[in-house]
Order: sequence, then structure tokens, then C-alpha cells
Amino acid sequence: FTGGRRVDVPDRPRELVATRGPGASPMDPRVRLLRGAVPALFVAALVLVGAVFFRALGSGTGDLAVGHETAVTAAVAERPQRVCLVEDAAPCAWLSVVDGRLLALSTSGSIPAEHGRQGVGWCPSSGYYGSNTTGSRYDPKGRLVTGPASRGLDRYAVQVDDEGLVRVVFSDRTAGPPARRGPAPTAPAGADCETIPFDWAPDLVLD
Repeated sequence: FTGGRRVDVPDRPRELVATRGPGASPMDPRVRLLRGAVPALFVAALVLVGAVFFRALGSGTGDLAVGHETAVTAAVAERPQRVCLVEDAAPCAWLSVVDGRLLALSTSGSIPAEHGRQGVGWCPSSGYYGSNTTGSRYDPKGRLVTGPASRGLDRYAVQVDDEGLVRVVFSDRTAGPPARRGPAPTAPAGADCETIPFDWAPDLVLD
């Protein structure tokens, strides 16, 4: 506009300040605490998951004092008996006498379907171990006879201490022999079980 009047604006000092954006300040104690707590919780979760994972893969810890060697040998002379490190919970083993020696075979096969409460039972008519869920069969030494399992039954160490007590060392486990390798399996003593009885409670109880 030609007739307008010019207005002078006074020159005021200006200062730039850092913007903090919406939300709480990064210097707020609560924000700083949260920033430290989140990574710590994440690391703790990883440690917990790792501990559960490796515990599941492991063979168990510690050993189990079963009883005096004479009493244990007499108890398993006729048939294998189950023993567990913790009552009614894995790891468990079938304790038997094979070739004059005490043998502890895992009650779980090499595949997940043969673990836990679907584990490997003992058939009294054939003298074989087997899984009802997969059809795998194992001879008295734990060697795979037939079925989808990739190897025989794992074996726990058996020790006799200075006092004559038999101990099953669940922390000392040897992987079962690969399928179809080594000596031929022992022939069955009789007919196979259509359904192998499996009681989760340990069989061997000595006073």
C-alpha cells in the first residue's frame, strides 16, 4: 500500500534453547531408572531361558544311593526295577543285572515322544524295553532292536562305594549305541507286549 506507515520493530536479543519434545525429560530419575531396568530384565530373562534349556538337555545332577549291593542285586535279579533321582520325576533309570553286572538304563528314549510320562517301559514276556507311543524296542542291554529311535538307551554310571552302597550317578550318562551298529541284539525271551505297562512311581524300594 502506498499510503502505509512503516513501524519499526525493536531489535530484542534472542537465545536458542534445546527442545525436549513431548513426554518426560530424559534426565527425569524415573526415566533413567526405566532405561536401566529394561536391559537388566532382558538379560535376566535370557539367563533364565538358558538355564531351563540346559537343564532340560542335561542328564540330571547328583547321584542316588539305592541300597546295599547284595540287596539291590537280589531285588533286580528277576526283573529290572525303576529308580528315580527325585520321587516321581525324571531322571529315572531301569536298574538290572546283565552279565553279572548292575546296569542302569535311562527310562527315556532318544526321541521326544519317548520322554517323561511317555517313557520306555519293560515288557515281562519278551524281556525287552519299549515305548508304547513309538513302537521302539530295546534288548536287555539297551540296544535298539526296532523302531524309529536313532540309538539305544542311554546308560547311567553305577558305582559301589566303600560301605557297599550302590549309587546311580545321574550326572554321568553315556549315550546309547547307534542303531544297527555293533553286536546283534539279544533275542527276546518270549512274545512282545501289545501294551507295555508303565508306572511312573519308582519300582525299587529298599528298607
